[in-house]
Amino acid sequence: MSRHGRVAREYWETYRPQALEQLGTPEEQNAHFVRLDLRVGERIGELAEEMLQEVPVGERSVFRKAVRMQAQEIVYDQEVFLPKEPGTEHREM
Repeated sequence: MSRHGRVAREYWETYRPQALEQLGTPEEQNAHFVRLDLRVGERIGELAEEMLQEVPVGERSVFRKAVRMQAQEIVYDQEVFLPKEPGTEHREM
C-alpha cells in the first residue's frame, strides 16, 4: 500500500472510526485501503493527464508536478477525505 492508502487509513482512524469498524476485520479493512490506494492512484494519474492537455505542449514539463498535486487534491477530496463523523471534528491528524 502506498501513501494514498496510508493517508486514507489514518484519516479514517481519526475522523471516521465507526465507518472503519464497519469495514470488518483488520484484514478486511486493509483490503479496503489497498483497493482504495490503487483506485486513487489511477484516478490521480488520469485526471493529471486530462488537466495537462489544457497546458501548452512546450510548458507541460514545467507544470507536470503542480498539475499532479492539484489532481491529487481533487481526488483526495472525492475519495479519501470523506465527511467527518460527529464528534471527531476537533481531532487533528
